[in-house]
Amino acid sequence: MELDDKRFTSERFLLLLLLVLLVFVQRLGITLSGMVIPLLFCIGMPIILVLFLFNRLVVDPKKFFLFVIALVCVLVSSVYSMFFTSTFSLNSLLFLLAFYLPIIFVYRDRKQFFFLLKSFQTIMVMITAIGIFQFLFQFVGEFIDPFESLPPTLMLQGYNTHIPLVFGSPIFKSHGMFLLEPSFYSKFIATAIIIEFFYFKRMKIILLFVVGMLFGFSGTGIILLLLAGIPILLQMKMKQLLPLVILSLIPIIFFLTSEFGELMIGRLDEFTQPESSAYIRFVAPYLAYTEFIQLKSFATIIFGTGPGTIDIFQGINYTFNEAIPLKQAHSIAFIKLLIEYGLLGGTAFILLIVYSFFANTHNKVLAFCMFVNYVILSGALLEAVTFYLCYIIGIMFTAEGVANAEEVTHTKSTSQQSLHTLYLIDQRR
Repeated sequence: MELDDKRFTSERFLLLLLLVLLVFVQRLGITLSGMVIPLLFCIGMPIILVLFLFNRLVVDPKKFFLFVIALVCVLVSSVYSMFFTSTFSLNSLLFLLAFYLPIIFVYRDRKQFFFLLKSFQTIMVMITAIGIFQFLFQFVGEFIDPFESLPPTLMLQGYNTHIPLVFGSPIFKSHGMFLLEPSFYSKFIATAIIIEFFYFKRMKIILLFVVGMLFGFSGTGIILLLLAGIPILLQMKMKQLLPLVILSLIPIIFFLTSEFGELMIGRLDEFTQPESSAYIRFVAPYLAYTEFIQLKSFATIIFGTGPGTIDIFQGINYTFNEAIPLKQAHSIAFIKLLIEYGLLGGTAFILLIVYSFFANTHNKVLAFCMFVNYVILSGALLEAVTFYLCYIIGIMFTAEGVANAEEVTHTKSTSQQSLHTLYLIDQRR
């Protein structure tokens, strides 16, 4: 099958279904034993296993080796901590191992790579347009949320989906109706912008993405764009760069000079305010782990407090539990690993994750942005949306397959041009 084959195969159906789950049903879950499990994981994991069983996905030997090492270290740490804590969570341990199992599977035959990217971009155009409509419609109607009437047992909890521009404002930040938060709306659009720059370069689509991201009023997407901006701009020609700058400056200047822009700029002060979301997500976790090292015994630092126990930690000033009257810290992925599984299990698992992001990646800039999104901008070890976004866009496809795919495309294009030239020569004769 050729790379640009237009046939809609069962394999492409499964990949498209994975993207639909990633974007449109990321807020939904299934309640089991009192815990809401993301629907994305419940359906996405079987899709990945089916692709593996039918030889579409293969096991990466190095990632499998690191996964086994991480598995052993995590089990050793868990066995130790099981005898020293009464809040050991077996479900948390099993969920961690099952949740990250896809990381060992990769596509080496990249015939579906560009189909996946094109499908993701098409979905993001739809979501961006929905988000723009959602925000602007508030000035003539109400804030629209299609999931608002669903019971809590079907919805993932703990996310700030409805966030007013300022406290008490009747206008809410856009989250594209289907995404968990405005920050997710912003990050997904930023990811689409980066993909668009590298693979498609459609200026009108980029402009649409820029406008849509502004209505999310979230700095997370802007951070991703700033990280990717320099290498992207260096790859662009002046004739591409100049119209982009002109088209982007118009909505950005209009936005920044409005009261909405002043609100966005004012959020920069949040990094120094312990009660703000920016401080809780980006500063407090590292201060809390510093207190963890200061307060806990050497054995606990090495082996951790046990799976699912981060919420019981109380430092001098910080805690990860909102019910405890201390300064709040967000349980970001690496901090949670180091506290619950110690330096032994946590470091082994972190090594697996870092290697998976950067080894044999098809796009270093995109991989780095996805890594920052996972480690810093998301904030949860078992957050299905963030992990599956990073896996599908940045990890699942390796460099060799993409290179082979591009080579096939180039060869096919060259062959077609040669045949066309021969045809013209023959006609002239």
